[in-house]
Amino acid sequence: MTGTYRYPFTSTPDGWYHVAASEEVEAGQVRSLRFFGRDLVLFRTESGEAIVLDAHCPHLGAHLGHGGQVVGESIRCPFHAWRFGSDGRCV
Repeated sequence: MTGTYRYPFTSTPDGWYHVAASEEVEAGQVRSLRFFGRDLVLFRTESGEAIVLDAHCPHLGAHLGHGGQVVGESIRCPFHAWRFGSDGRCV
C-alpha cells in the first residue's frame, strides 16, 4: 500500500481526567494546575460546584490562578474584575 495516512487520534483523548480529589478544594478556593501543556484553574463555587477552566483571562491574559477570586458561581479576574461562569463565558 502506498499513500499518506493520518493518525486518527489526538495526543489527549476526549474524556474525564482526575486533577484533584473533591475534598482537596474548598468552596471559594482557587488552584492553579498544568495538564497536557495547558495552564488551568480549578475552583469551587459558593454552591459547591468544582470547575476547571483555562487559566488565562481572554481580555488581557491575566492568570486567574494568581489573584483570581471566587464570587458566587464565578471566578473574578485580578486585572479588571471581569467574571467568568462555569462554562468559561464572561458574566
